[in-house]
Formats: sequence, C-alpha cells, structure tokens
Amino acid sequence: MSTAIVIRVLDITMWVMIVLSLFLLFSGLLNNFWATVCLIGTAAPSITSWVIKDRLQGATKGDDSQ
Repeated sequence: MSTAIVIRVLDITMWVMIVLSLFLLFSGLLNNFWATVCLIGTAAPSITSWVIKDRLQGATKGDDSQ
C-alpha cells in the first residue's frame, strides 16, 4: 500500500471519527469516559498522518537525522 493511500485513509478516518463523536456527544449518548475515548480515537489518525507527512517532507528535502 502506498504512502499516499495510507495518508488518505487516515484523513478520512479522522473526519469520520469527528462526525461520529459530535453526533454521539450532542445526542447525549456519550459520558465522560467515552468522550475521552472518542477524543483519543480522533487524535490518533490525525497525529499519525501528520508524522508520516512530516517524515516524507524531510525525506524529499534530504534531511538526515544525526
């Protein structure tokens, strides 16, 4: 699977989690524990996508970790 597909899937997953979380939160089906779980579930794909994009950008610039 190419990196572009992984990034696209992570971005779509993030938006689905945001919409689902907001729907459940406003409908009153989430308590504090599940709201925290949804927050982490929304942050995880977003942070992963950001890290992959950052590493790809660094690789294309020729930056080396020392």
